[in-house]
Amino acid sequence: MRCTFSAYFTNMKKTILGLLAILLCVASFSQNDNKILITPGIGVNDLKLGMSVKEALAVLEAEPSWYSFEQQLSDFTSDGSRIDSILQFVQGFDSCVRYSGSLPEKMPVFSLYFKDGKLNFITVTSYSATDEHLKAVEIKGGMRFHDNQGDCMEKLKKHPYVELAYGEYSGDHYYYTLGLEMIYDENKLTAIGIYPVTKDYKEKIAARSKELLELAGYGQ
Repeated sequence: MRCTFSAYFTNMKKTILGLLAILLCVASFSQNDNKILITPGIGVNDLKLGMSVKEALAVLEAEPSWYSFEQQLSDFTSDGSRIDSILQFVQGFDSCVRYSGSLPEKMPVFSLYFKDGKLNFITVTSYSATDEHLKAVEIKGGMRFHDNQGDCMEKLKKHPYVELAYGEYSGDHYYYTLGLEMIYDENKLTAIGIYPVTKDYKEKIAARSKELLELAGYGQ
């Protein structure tokens, strides 16, 4: 009888340990599955730069609003933005979609830019994002929404950036060798841009500045 009980409890212990291992694996998988990981120069989760319009929209499974280059040009210049330094315009795009009414449930993507039918810029936002989104979004390397601007800049200090300033605002930084845009509001990270690595960004600004300023109507 003693041997029988011993064998019984041994088997029960193995069963319990096995169940705990399974639960831990499931929990770990769930956490990883819920993470919204931004990889600079590449994309966010399964939304990747270079995707076709159809592929990108299928990933987000939400209803966007469409905007032309001219509409976006008007929107950006209306608040005095230095249009010839905004990366979307410097690298060029044909069309843009925005999820301004309601962000996609899968991830808080605000806008997508396409050139020749291929995705070349993604904006991820904290505005209107759910608490679950805010907790899940992470830039590869550990930075998250609402992190302090000084802390983020310290982590990125080895990488050059172009600061986009308009009016008294100067919290828009393009880390062009990474393919990463960091936007701050009241010294907190609030929006993130993802685009192809553009090491010649400054040269492109110089090459397109006159054309973009003329399109925007500056100096006329």
